[in-house]
Amino acid sequence: MNYLVEKINGLEIVLVPMEDSNSTTVQIMCKAGSIYENRGNNGISHFLEHLFFKWGKKYPTPQSVAQAVDKFGGEFNAYTGEEYAWYYVKCAPNFVNDAIDVLGDMMIHPQFPKEELEREKWVVIQELKMYEDNPMALVMEKRQTFFLWDNSYGRPIIWTIENINSFDQDMLFEHKANLYTKDNLIISVAGKIQDIQGLKNLLVKTFGSLPANKKLDKPEFKQILPAENKWFWDKKTEQNHLVISAVGFDGNDERRYAANVLATIIWGNMSSRLFQNIREKQGLCYYIRASHNSNQDFGTFLIRAGIDKSRFEFGLEKIYEEIDRIAQWDFSQEEFDNAIWYNVGQIQMWIESSSEMSNFVWSQYLIYNKIETLQDILSRYQNLTIKQVQDLAGMLNKNNLYLYWIE
Repeated sequence: MNYLVEKINGLEIVLVPMEDSNSTTVQIMCKAGSIYENRGNNGISHFLEHLFFKWGKKYPTPQSVAQAVDKFGGEFNAYTGEEYAWYYVKCAPNFVNDAIDVLGDMMIHPQFPKEELEREKWVVIQELKMYEDNPMALVMEKRQTFFLWDNSYGRPIIWTIENINSFDQDMLFEHKANLYTKDNLIISVAGKIQDIQGLKNLLVKTFGSLPANKKLDKPEFKQILPAENKWFWDKKTEQNHLVISAVGFDGNDERRYAANVLATIIWGNMSSRLFQNIREKQGLCYYIRASHNSNQDFGTFLIRAGIDKSRFEFGLEKIYEEIDRIAQWDFSQEEFDNAIWYNVGQIQMWIESSSEMSNFVWSQYLIYNKIETLQDILSRYQNLTIKQVQDLAGMLNKNNLYLYWIE
């Protein structure tokens, strides 16, 4: 895995040549996620993401943006998370200049016309309602506020209809000016790159007029655990959807690799404890999964499932039994070895396309200002010992678990 990181005229550029790739992905990634908001403007990062793709100078309508990408068979999209917002165009290698042209127009020359802004509010409100009608998504949002409380990480990314309706043109331009700056974003190109120097020159020419310095920092995060170990939301769903949370490790903590292995043993694949014993043997659910997620400020173990209302208490009892066994080191060397190699295999398959490779690189560099190569990460998994995983298992005892569900 080869990559090049270079700062040119204040722009941070990351290039990942993949000579065997049949595509090229151009991405802009900015530290402009929901954690940079306050209660009053919560949701504006996501709303701004919508507006970027709508009205530029060269491409002044949503249709013209879509046609510009469709004419070379590309795909484009954007995403707003807690820590960042990102925008990409993926295309055949010979159309990379066209992809940069589209991204440059939306990033340098956004218009945010007032009448179109009001129309887009209805679109975002429909997106909000869509997630509220999806219990698997809704329980994660409600759990976030329950587990992390009312702070920059605990508040929802889209937030409320009232906030969405309050956004105006001045607020959007201010938020862009505060965060979409050279020192607060990176531009990544991964895939087949035919002319590296020409590409760098075009990126600097296209994005060189961005402001130099950000005007806004994220608020300090202090994790305060819930006073209660369980809570619920009455939604009148067909199933009870649950999330069990426990404190994990942030993205700078080396123990996160052992935590990922521990989560895999619990439920990371179809041979894992929860899948085999809760779904296959007991037939208690269709979906059940576990993961360990790392943010820059904290980490979390998560266990999720949807269980029939009439068997909910029994299902919870069986899930807690499995977690308790793991917390008491009740897993074998074979389970440990299988979890290691599962993670080794998954990470290699994950980065086989240009878009996935770009995500792999920029998500590290933007947030942590470093890049662990594929071989670095594989070595970390392969050098883990079963004792390192056992040392973490006790964190999953029942006193450290926080249950949230919707019913």
